[in-house]
Amino acid sequence: MPSAARLGDSGGGHGCFPATPIIAGSGDVSINGKPAARKGDAVLLHACPCPYKPHGIHGRSISAGSSNVSINGKPAARKGDAIDCGGSVASGSGDVFIGDTPYQSPTHECGEGASGDKIPFLRILPMATPKPAFWAKAPFIPEQFAELAKQQVKTQLTEVPPGALPPLAEEMVNSVKNGASKKEMLALLEGETTKAMRRKAREAITQQASAKAPKKAERFSKDMDAAEKAMLSDHIYTLDKPADELDDRRTQLADDFDNDSGWSLASDDDLDKLGLRPEDFKVNKTNFRAQVYMPDPEVFGPEAKPVLAFRGTEAGGDWTKANLPQGLNRDSAYYKRAVNLGTKIKNNRQSIEIAGHSLGGGLASAASTAGDLPATTFNSAGLHEKTVERYGVPEGVQGSDDNITRYRIDGELLTFLQEDIPLISRLTSSAIGNTTHTLPKPKSLTAEAVGATAALGLGFGAGGAVAGFAGVKGKEKLDLHGMDMMIEAIEERKVSDLHSLAQQA
Repeated sequence: MPSAARLGDSGGGHGCFPATPIIAGSGDVSINGKPAARKGDAVLLHACPCPYKPHGIHGRSISAGSSNVSINGKPAARKGDAIDCGGSVASGSGDVFIGDTPYQSPTHECGEGASGDKIPFLRILPMATPKPAFWAKAPFIPEQFAELAKQQVKTQLTEVPPGALPPLAEEMVNSVKNGASKKEMLALLEGETTKAMRRKAREAITQQASAKAPKKAERFSKDMDAAEKAMLSDHIYTLDKPADELDDRRTQLADDFDNDSGWSLASDDDLDKLGLRPEDFKVNKTNFRAQVYMPDPEVFGPEAKPVLAFRGTEAGGDWTKANLPQGLNRDSAYYKRAVNLGTKIKNNRQSIEIAGHSLGGGLASAASTAGDLPATTFNSAGLHEKTVERYGVPEGVQGSDDNITRYRIDGELLTFLQEDIPLISRLTSSAIGNTTHTLPKPKSLTAEAVGATAALGLGFGAGGAVAGFAGVKGKEKLDLHGMDMMIEAIEERKVSDLHSLAQQA
């Protein structure tokens, strides 16, 4: 008769991978002082490196057991019982035997089951050696052993093995492959989850699908980061404002920022490391506002960089003190400060990224050019070719346009005015940047769009004139300029791409 299987006993492979131990068992039935193994209990990671049908590392479980002996309502596992993806239980108790002849595993030549799912194979890394378990020391339960195994594997793997998705990512992929819509996938992603969980799930799905859809995976990764900078470029409009001055959307934005956004306002110590001071972020008697935001490494990883964001146009004074003077190569306190910030950061040799919307995008472009720093701009104002040099940075030491990535919505008003209306384009400059992402109009133009006249600071009577000048769709062009529309456009593309990548993962 076959010997009883226990937690820690070996589970064989299918000829091309070392045996790995059983890592789960009964919590209250022991055999020789070890938890009894049952059908369905987990076996440590397995893979196949051979050239015939290679597949990556994945989990396994015992797939057969006794037909007449049950433990906790599950068939008792014995030496010889099958393990999924080929192989069988390879060892067991020396003096406890259970019942009938074991069900033998069918032949799985080089991982037939796993390779049938087209699991990609990257490389096989050194297997973890199970940590010794002190069975006589109570209490010791299977979950503890499983956790030990997980921790040891984690320390020996240098990258996420193919096929090993985080639980949320795996649930999303399975739901999409079973027909879940974009809306259903999004509901799953945004359920009872944290920002870190959502970020890691997106990253894992992108990595897994990148071999089949490299361009879409690359675009989605860039849009993920752009969405964070767009949120910060929107949040800066809420700073220094009484709560009753914020509309409902930005009130919610401010609340979300304080609750698991993954970002925080830079402290004085943070700024000191960057060579900056709080007073650098305001200019007396103007609406100028900048802010450094610090990323949470638990959400974005240890390599994430701080972001310097600039506020965009809000009032008529922003036009007379920033937009028009800079466009005509005249002096502007706003752009002078932006260039100064970029220069300070460069001189302090710190890594930082820059972002901004509308006028804030123009200021971000100026700081990027002055400091040779990466920037992402949204429906950005243009930058005159002489502006940065005007404030003390010679052309020969300026950063390249290659540092700047532009996001804009097709048909939004500022780009339309800067590039398509001859009279106005002669008084302004086009937004700069090497890479441009032109997004389609979002599917819904919200009634609360902060866009309209406020986002361009046209509340002094020019809003109607500009809308009329731009034609029948002038109001729509004005709405498309707002950050709410930009964020919605980025999110729509992100959801579509993530759904597609989940199908490929």
